[in-house]
Amino acid sequence: MNYEEKEMQERFGKGNPFRVPEGYFDQLTDRVMAQLPEREQQAEQISLSDRHPKSRLVALRPWFYAAACTIAVVVMGVTFLSHDSAEEQPLASTSTTTNTESQYIDDAADYVMLDNAEIYACLAEN
Repeated sequence: MNYEEKEMQERFGKGNPFRVPEGYFDQLTDRVMAQLPEREQQAEQISLSDRHPKSRLVALRPWFYAAACTIAVVVMGVTFLSHDSAEEQPLASTSTTTNTESQYIDDAADYVMLDNAEIYACLAEN
């Protein structure tokens, strides 16, 4: 317990100052129900003929979902097949690309191996 709680207990005591009248909770439900406004309880029953028919768009929704899934599968298939055919290009152009890529990788590796003194020397030369 902290200081403030001890001071409050010494000053006011531990007793609960609030009291409930005798039999208060015995008749609580009856009093609350008496205060509610009276209303007629009607069970609304809606017959099937009274319901609004589904709109055509709502009725066709499952077909739209199926069509969207089919289109997605076709697009992915075309993309996958065109990707495979692009990899089957002649080797001459592939080797040129590989040489360019390997040159870039070599240049990057050389640059990464430079320390601060070599970077300052390169900058001073330019």
